[in-house]
Parts: sequence; structure tokens; C-alpha cells
Amino acid sequence: MDVKEQVAQQYADDKNLSARMRLYAKHSTNRQPFAAWLWEQYAFFPHCRILELGCGNGSLWEGRRLPDNCYITLTDISEGMLSTAHEKLGHCPAFSFRQADIQALPFPDASFDFVIANHMLYHVSDLSLALSEVRRVLKHGGKFYASTVGNGGLHGYMRDVLQRLAPNTGAFGQNFKFSLQNGAALLGEYFSNVQRRDYADNLSISETQDLMDWLQSTISFADNPDFDYQAFYDYFEGIRKRDGAIHIPQEVGTFLCVSPF
Repeated sequence: MDVKEQVAQQYADDKNLSARMRLYAKHSTNRQPFAAWLWEQYAFFPHCRILELGCGNGSLWEGRRLPDNCYITLTDISEGMLSTAHEKLGHCPAFSFRQADIQALPFPDASFDFVIANHMLYHVSDLSLALSEVRRVLKHGGKFYASTVGNGGLHGYMRDVLQRLAPNTGAFGQNFKFSLQNGAALLGEYFSNVQRRDYADNLSISETQDLMDWLQSTISFADNPDFDYQAFYDYFEGIRKRDGAIHIPQEVGTFLCVSPF
């Protein structure tokens, strides 16, 4: 199965995404949720036009107060995700919904004041084409926000565990195509004034099953059906009993860029 098919299966609906979001909601040591922190980074203004790419289940926008007369277009490549977002937000006239691929955006040049792509660029097959499309639909001086994770954090922690428990799987072995480590350089080819902003957080997981649910929701787990689930549970449960919780550092943040044209 190629990457595009894996991603399509992973995000056919919001089941896997919700499992991952629950882990962070329950066990993050930063009491400010990541979505609330992201919202503080945005600089929306009245009458602006906003595009979110890969909107998922629309959770970023729930309960948020928008500037007057904003117009927000939510897109996702997954019809199932977009349907869930519509169920949550379709009652608000500020929102419209459209199935779209970031690599071929169905919008005219210079259509938006802001474009948002949260935790999705590392899934894109042709990142160069995708960033060119984002730049194309941004107005002159428009802002692009792209959140992502680092190659350490939970990803690195799992990589180290798997090297001990299941070294032949190769799961979590590859660095992210778009990460906190390489994002500034990649974005700098298309945008000006690229800024990296980090969200300070760690995980302190007090319920082992929540970590297992997260693991089972990932592409790495789905692509390795022969994982010994019980062995992993026992390993993590041993850590939880010994330390009172499973402590894992986090690497997550967002980039802010400006369209130079």
C-alpha cells in the first residue's frame, strides 16, 4: 500500500484522529490545550478570508470567537472528515466546506488573507507543489500557519521503544517529511519571514490503555499488523507502575510565514 492509500484509510473518518487527540487532552502537562495556544498565534482581523487545509473534524474552530465578517473555507481531502466538520460548524454562516487536495487547490490566485495547515504537511506526497499552491492562493502579505511535530518527542520515544521490542518492524523509523527540524528551511523557499513558535508540553500518561489506543491509531501500527500488542502493553504498564506515569517529552509547534508576492 502506498502512502496516499495509507493516509486515505487513516483519515476516512475521525476515529483515529480522535484517539490521538484524546491522549493529549487527558495527559498533556500544559494545561492550555494546543488548539487554544494555536489560536493565540493567529492574527485574524475583521472581513478577512481564511482557508484551512486538512481541517479534519473541525475541532480548531469549536467555541472560538471570530472577528466580524470573517469568511472561513474548510477543506479536507477526506469526505468523511469534511462531513464531521460540517456537522459541527455548518450552522454558522461564516463557514463553507469543500473537498480539496492541497496539491491542486480549486481557488483563484490571491484569494485568502490567511492559510492554515495543521499537522498535515508531513502527509503530502509533493510538498513543493503543495507549498507553491499555498503561496498562489495567498494575497500579497498574507500569512501561512503550518503546525507540526518534531522527530523527537513521542515519535522519537516510540522509535527507541520499538528498537528494543520489535527492531524488525521499522515503524517510527523515518523522520517526518515536514517537521520542526526542517520546516523553516522548506518554507523559506516559498515564503518570507519564517518564524518557528514552540508549544511547551510533555505527556504524563497515567492510563496505559490511552497510550495503546494512540499507538493503534497510527499509520505505523496499521502498517504492522503483527505487533505483539500484549508485549507493548506490559512494557508500558511496567513503566507506569514503577514511575506513577509514563513520562514522554513533546516536540510540537507552528511556523508563521508571510507571502512575499
